[in-house]
Amino acid sequence: MKSFMDRRTFIQTLCILGAGKAVESFAAPLNTTSFSSSLVQVSETRNLMGTFVTITLLHPSRDQAQTVLGTAFHKMENWVQLFNRHESGTPLDYLNERGFIKNPPPELVKVLRQSLMIHSRTGGLFDVTVKPLLDLYETENRLGHLPSDPSIQEALNRVGASGLKIEPKKISFCKEGMGITLDGIAKGTIVDKIIGFLQGNGIEHALVDAGGDLRVFGGRNGTGLPWRIAVHDPVNERATGERIFLTDGAVATSGNYMVYFDQEKIHHHILSPESGLSPSWSVSSSIIAPTAEEADALATATMVLDRRESQSLINQDRRLAALWITREGEKIKSLRWKRIMERRERGSDHA
Repeated sequence: MKSFMDRRTFIQTLCILGAGKAVESFAAPLNTTSFSSSLVQVSETRNLMGTFVTITLLHPSRDQAQTVLGTAFHKMENWVQLFNRHESGTPLDYLNERGFIKNPPPELVKVLRQSLMIHSRTGGLFDVTVKPLLDLYETENRLGHLPSDPSIQEALNRVGASGLKIEPKKISFCKEGMGITLDGIAKGTIVDKIIGFLQGNGIEHALVDAGGDLRVFGGRNGTGLPWRIAVHDPVNERATGERIFLTDGAVATSGNYMVYFDQEKIHHHILSPESGLSPSWSVSSSIIAPTAEEADALATATMVLDRRESQSLINQDRRLAALWITREGEKIKSLRWKRIMERRERGSDHA
């Protein structure tokens, strides 16, 4: 069987954290030119985390903004290594290889605890221990076919967050052959850490976009005008896509359209820890949340949850908004997403 990956997916699979989100910005900032005369824009894009990462700052001093920008990328590179499961010798690789790690980095402990919280919120369908399943699909894909039902069941026997034990000075697995992938949350975590660094270093207006995991604060000029963001439509490639407006907050998109194992994209990198199969009701899920970490994880989780459960999860939390696109091209919007769009249609430029 041919591996159905386009050029962007190929880049993604070569790079770290590549199976979590799309390579380019499927929730992307639109070009803007309206800035306060007292602020200058400094922006840079680098290839990190299997995608293109763009950091845009507005600040009175170009030199100071450029210094902060360079340091932010340096810190991002260091944080990426903490969550990299592909490179030998990283903390996550050590845990996956040996089944335990003593004195783990605090950042790894924190993101795993957050993962378990979201696991609980989603009835167990967001599960970072699906690595054995993902490894199985990737291995079988290289051999030219899909996994058999017995092989999927065998991998499922090694999946389950209940087998992940987090102690003050040790992380361990309770079952042999378990493994963790942070592809569904770590990119958002790193975006949030960069936002925190920027805010702690005198930056009052910024956008950080990691290939579809995006967070902003302070608006796009000195008057608090919101950042304008476009959400990609994978069904209708020629469509302009939904536009949303954010002054402070995050949006993340997950989809079936970048890493997949069959031409129909029925089998892809987002996998259910219950069935071992990819969800089929939607092709993408975009979530607005206060943090990129939460948006990232819930974008993945609400693809695994069924339609009714996804809508219920998002609608019961007034901090969240969501847009799902089905295989048929239907756009399903949460209640708050609809309100955001209604405000735009009334002429408001604020979310």
